[in-house]
Amino acid sequence: MSPRTLLLLTTLLVSVTAFSNLPVHIGHRIQVRSQFLTVRHAASPTVKFEDQDPSIHTKDDNLLKFSLDIKRVLHDLRGSDIDPTIPKQLRRTSTSNSYSEIWTLEDWEMHNSRRRYLRYILNFPRSRLLLRIAPQQIALMLWTCGTIWIENHFFKKQHIPLASLGMISTFLAFLLTLRSNLALSRLDEARKAWSKVVLYTREMSSLISAFIYPADKQLGLLLARHVALFGWLLKSQLRFTSEEDVADIVRTMLPQKEDADYVLSQRQRPVAVVTRIRQVIHHLGKQHKLTTAEEIALDHTAQALSDVVTSTGRLRASPIPTLYTSHSARLLVFYLMCLPPALHLSGLNGLATMICTMSVGYAMLGLDEISHIFEQPFRVIPMYPISKRSMLAVADSMTCRPPPLEGEEEQELPQKDLTTYWKKSGKNTGNNTSKSDGEE
Repeated sequence: MSPRTLLLLTTLLVSVTAFSNLPVHIGHRIQVRSQFLTVRHAASPTVKFEDQDPSIHTKDDNLLKFSLDIKRVLHDLRGSDIDPTIPKQLRRTSTSNSYSEIWTLEDWEMHNSRRRYLRYILNFPRSRLLLRIAPQQIALMLWTCGTIWIENHFFKKQHIPLASLGMISTFLAFLLTLRSNLALSRLDEARKAWSKVVLYTREMSSLISAFIYPADKQLGLLLARHVALFGWLLKSQLRFTSEEDVADIVRTMLPQKEDADYVLSQRQRPVAVVTRIRQVIHHLGKQHKLTTAEEIALDHTAQALSDVVTSTGRLRASPIPTLYTSHSARLLVFYLMCLPPALHLSGLNGLATMICTMSVGYAMLGLDEISHIFEQPFRVIPMYPISKRSMLAVADSMTCRPPPLEGEEEQELPQKDLTTYWKKSGKNTGNNTSKSDGEE
């Protein structure tokens, strides 16, 4: 055998040996790589897209269950007419009405009665405003008695003109009037903003009933449950109440624990409702179950709900400038401290000085107290009954559907079976529906 032939055979043998071992090395590398990937995925689990699908949170919901949950909230959980978060001094009494409740025809007739002046005079000792300013009035009375005693013993022949004090009273009256006007304007703005809760929740639920419920009943009911909570969630946020104030309502209206936990864990719970609405709009839009016009209408109403959260939050977070308030308070205290000695040394006896000082003090301190009460409007506006009315409006939009048109499905149950929440149980003190038919 020639050397050249021997070299070729040796080269061929080496090549065959190398190629025979190659699958073993490749298989080993693939096995190691596979084990590495398995360990890495086990250590850091990923979130699947299906976990974000809102349809997984709906399980066999129907209009009857929705209606019964509404009834439980309105008749059992929140069946009382009295809002526990309203201060007692601002609640309705047997002899006086309250701005913190929605008025009926009887309330207006009592308010406009010609005998109102007699009623106000007779009820003056029980006046809620008098009770609020009683500490200031007592301090003013003690100060007046002290100044009269000092002047009678040490300054009998002195005389103080009232002209300079009268000039101060003009500026003080202007400051108090302007502050009261600012407080009343804040109250009016807050009342208008809160009235939009009923308007926009009714609009949103009507759109859900017309667009989403026919396309996907489970998602339609899921959104209706969220929208029904909007008023209660916003009320809790504006009144600075704890989570327990709305937790029972949220867990009743959102039976799925994931939904209820998500809403209750948010910093701004009303915004969580808007977020859920837009998630469902996006989900159904990708499935081509909503037209572009329907998506725009739903999103526009969702933006209106978000605007209510922003406008009410602005009023809650920004009071009348404190520099203006402190300046008015200092001037008021200075004027009331100077009034008794000036009146007594101008020639009035002790009794007349006491009567004039207490009357002026009641007028000015009362006006200042009224402006402070209305400066924080969400303490006094009737948020509790309006939240009930908002929930009623949402429920009516889903259960009181109009007769079906040609080609549409008929409602499974008659309306009278779905509107049992209209009826008021005899053992409860819930709002009568006849009282709220004309509200908002």
